[in-house]
Amino acid sequence: MAGVFSAQKAKETLEKLPSTDAIEPATPYMYHHLVEAYLVAGDRESALDRMKTYWGGMLEDGADTFWELYNPKNKAFSPYGRHLINSYCHAWSCTPTYLIRKYNM
Repeated sequence: MAGVFSAQKAKETLEKLPSTDAIEPATPYMYHHLVEAYLVAGDRESALDRMKTYWGGMLEDGADTFWELYNPKNKAFSPYGRHLINSYCHAWSCTPTYLIRKYNM
C-alpha cells in the first residue's frame, strides 16, 4: 500500500500469504488494510473474496451489525478475556461500504 513494490510484485507477495505462517488478522480494522492492499495491487477478485468471507462470515454467524472483533476460526476470540465484552456494533467495520465506493466495486 505504500507503493514500495510494483502492483505485480505486491500481488505476488499477497498471493503467498495463505501458505505462510503469517498471523491472520482478527479485527475488521486489520482486514480493512488487507483488503485494500489487494485492491491497490490490482487483485480485485481476492479483495472481494476476503470481504465476502470475513464480513459475510459475520452475517452468516448471525450478525445484524458488524463487530469489533471476528475470527472465523476462533469465534470466542477476545483480547479482553471474554468474547461477551467485545463491541457488537463497531464503527471501524464499515470497510465494505467504504471500499466498494472508493474503488467502484
